[in-house]
Formats: sequence, C-alpha cells, structure tokens
Amino acid sequence: MVYGERDYWPDGSFVTTEWFVVAYVPIAPIISKRISYMHNGEYATYDASGYFVYETLPLDRKQVASVYGWFAAIIAPFVVLVTFPDALAKLLGDKDRAAALCLLLAAIAFVSPYFLRRWAKRRKMQEWKRQSLGLHG
Repeated sequence: MVYGERDYWPDGSFVTTEWFVVAYVPIAPIISKRISYMHNGEYATYDASGYFVYETLPLDRKQVASVYGWFAAIIAPFVVLVTFPDALAKLLGDKDRAAALCLLLAAIAFVSPYFLRRWAKRRKMQEWKRQSLGLHG
C-alpha cells in the first residue's frame, strides 16, 4: 500500500512510498516510487495496484517521517483521552468536551493532507512556470 505524496511534477506524477501495513497502519517503509494515476509518459509501466510507475527511488526520508507524524497526530488525541480522562475533564469542564476536543484534533489531522497537497501542487506549479519563463529563485 502506498502512503504520502511529495515532489509533484507538471505531468501529474509525484513521489510516494510503498509500505508494509497492518490494518491500514504503516509499519515499515519498503521503497519510494515516482507514480501517476494516468499514463502521461512513454516510460511508465502499469502496476497492479492501479497506478503507473515512472521510476523506483531510494526511500524519501522526509516523506517517511511525514507519514509516521500524520498517523501519530491522528492517534495521539485518543491516547491522551484514554490515558488522562479525569485531567482533561477537569481542565475542560466535563468529559464530553474533552472527547469532542480529541475528535476535533483527530479530524483536523485526518483532513490536513488534502490541504497540504493542494498547497504543495500550487507552489510547485508556480515554480515550474517561473522556470519555463527563465526566472530562477
């Protein structure tokens, strides 16, 4: 299973990491690949997982750290809620508010990759446009 997207190119391809997973939880990274969901180049080969592989790369350490961080950000509020229920209830007024806060934090962590991807794609396209005009920096 692949998790994460990084280093977008104008052809729609990006770098992702293939993981060994248990119950959708990434346990260990296997390899990074430049993939696309559409066949945009003559060098791409179709993978049985439903995407086209352009090249196989060494592990992208930033992406591996980001995926582990994302899963930790989703799980952490629930761990805090289960570990310190009385302290959270005392701090926030009652247990329902504590549970609502933990759910809100987990939901924010869950949807954040969508917005981060949009931002990264937009930034990368601006960079490619500047380079195509001969502007650097």
